[in-house]
Amino acid sequence: MAQIIHAKDLRPGHTFLYKNNIYLVIENSFNKTAMREGIVKCKVKNLRNQSITVEVLTGEKLEQANVLKKKCSFSYVDGSNYIFMDLENFEQYEIPSNKLEWEKNFIVEGLEFNIMIYESEILGIYLPDQVTLKIEFAEEAVQGNTAQAALKKAVLETGYEINVPQFIKTGENVIINTSNGEYIGRSKNV
Repeated sequence: MAQIIHAKDLRPGHTFLYKNNIYLVIENSFNKTAMREGIVKCKVKNLRNQSITVEVLTGEKLEQANVLKKKCSFSYVDGSNYIFMDLENFEQYEIPSNKLEWEKNFIVEGLEFNIMIYESEILGIYLPDQVTLKIEFAEEAVQGNTAQAALKKAVLETGYEINVPQFIKTGENVIINTSNGEYIGRSKNV
């Protein structure tokens, strides 16, 4: 039996069915005024087409989507598909690269992810909040540029370009925030 959830009870991380799609709540706000019902605004990600929208769900009763999470390790790219291996039973899952437009900036061999599956449909992956990646190329530091927040361009091993502090060099490992793609700090692990 389907579990019903009221819009005002939605929180980041919840998944629900709405307009024949599966949505993941990224952010939500609830505004209650004295004379009327509260207004629920949710920033949501459509897990089928990867679009992010803001939905106003005032007074809605929604069907909760029970999205299964399977712990997998990224193995390799086969054409336009990313191949992940289940860490329990070694089953392989193929995810088309168009379902991983943002995520592929942070996927390297051996990293572990949770794959999202609804019924038998593979929806994509959950990124960890941060990942450690190697700097493939970093611009040289500019002499005399001593501004407190002086940044330079660098390219990660995935090909994703980021801004890093002047002291970061090619070959170093850095920690990246996967929600916005920004540099957090140097990795202590080499």
